[in-house]
Amino acid sequence: MNELIQELSKAEIVRIEQLIQEFKDKFVAGTSDADNFISISQIELLWSELQNSTNNIYSDMIRKMMSEVNESDLIRKKKDITASKE
Repeated sequence: MNELIQELSKAEIVRIEQLIQEFKDKFVAGTSDADNFISISQIELLWSELQNSTNNIYSDMIRKMMSEVNESDLIRKKKDITASKE
């Protein structure tokens, strides 16, 4: 399971880095030419798109990790620990 999580994390980190680079490229392109300077609302839109994209990736990653948790094993271990304390 840990290997799966690490592989998912690597893929997601690569995707997040791509999204950040795309944001930087668009920002630089929109702020480097005085005649075609992007507006604050356009910058905010780019930022919002970046946030939404990365939030979705993080949410998917957490859902995948949670689905890999063996709940029955955790419950059994917890019961064993509780029983041994009594």
